Amino acid sequence: MSIFCSCIQPCKFLVDAVFAKGMTVRQSKEELLPQLRDQCKLDLCIDRFRLRKKTWKNPGTVFLDYHVYEEDINISSNWEVFLEILDEPEKMKSMSQLAVLTRRWSPAQMKLEPFQEVVLESSSVDELKEKLSDKSGIPLENLEFAKGRGTFPCDISVLEIHQDLDWNPKVSTLNVWPLYICDDGAVVFYRDKTEELMELSDEERNELMKKESSRLLKTGHRVNYSPRKEKALKIYLDGAPNKDSGQD
Repeated sequence: MSIFCSCIQPCKFLVDAVFAKGMTVRQSKEELLPQLRDQCKLDLCIDRFRLRKKTWKNPGTVFLDYHVYEEDINISSNWEVFLEILDEPEKMKSMSQLAVLTRRWSPAQMKLEPFQEVVLESSSVDELKEKLSDKSGIPLENLEFAKGRGTFPCDISVLEIHQDLDWNPKVSTLNVWPLYICDDGAVVFYRDKTEELMELSDEERNELMKKESSRLLKTGHRVNYSPRKEKALKIYLDGAPNKDSGQD
């Protein structure tokens, strides 16, 4: 089994390890500690890192300490997982919880804040918005959110995010269309709807476009920015939404 670090972009290979059938996740973490210290120079506390499902570049299901390999988690010889270093003790205690990765978009500053994880007790949109409001100080009635597109970290140009994402979807739960947030690791952007977009001169816009193009190309994301301000028209076939539209 190969282990990658999910806190480094792009993700970095750490070690190969062997996990036995019937072993708990916590037991596997205990066995990893000396290996990580000796091979990776990572001196970690067992309660300050987690293992989670790796689906290509996307961090998925958080494996809980009491999960048992081959009972709760299927493994194979070429299996890969993410190791995520935590800044605080693990908040995920139950499979009924949902860990969402959130970023605040500040249109007045044309700036995306760093990722912050929000752990939900349900798939309720109201709970997500309440926790984001508490975390950010944005009044609940002014908070809007949108699901990120493409693969983690769902990078998008600051010149596109304000118009191009589907802000404030009219749903009450996260696990339905158009969100389909059913597993840990989904990326959610949020904003204060009363905050006005920074006005840029043509020169400032062109300079920012160059910087954003350079940044996104380095991360392997395509740059589709158009200087037009109108929101892009979405075209669907036979009334069915194309869920891959706009994804990398």
